Amino acid sequence: MPVAIQMVVDYVQELKDSQERLVLIVGRPGSGKSKIMRELGLNRGWRYVDCRELVTDELLELVPKARPREAPGIMDKMLERERADVILLDNIQVLFTPILNLEPLELLRQLSRKHSIVAAWPGDYVDSRLGYMEPGLPEPKRYPVTELKVIEIG
Repeated sequence: MPVAIQMVVDYVQELKDSQERLVLIVGRPGSGKSKIMRELGLNRGWRYVDCRELVTDELLELVPKARPREAPGIMDKMLERERADVILLDNIQVLFTPILNLEPLELLRQLSRKHSIVAAWPGDYVDSRLGYMEPGLPEPKRYPVTELKVIEIG
């Protein structure tokens, strides 16, 4: 666990002047992602945010077709209020909820253009592709990853 924490700190530092500042901690449920996030919040003073807080009435009141376009701006306003050097986003599985009509990886990338973000990705990382197992699907949905910092745990 301390190795993963140090990797996150190193990656955040490495990306501080990059266009996108996104670090993903990837692991299946129960692998320790949230524990790492909470520890980083306590030890580094980074702001821990549960993604469920980002799904606001303002977002839900939009028609589904408008949500992918408007979500980054709405969520950016929420993150601005945190006034944090680094934001730790946990429980991002809410962003995969079909009714929201979002592309979670693209949304995280957009947010990372304004904020340094460490996000806990619930899934796996195989052959440079992130996987997320959506309920009801036989296989994980795969997201190609380019130029992202990924730390796989447990």
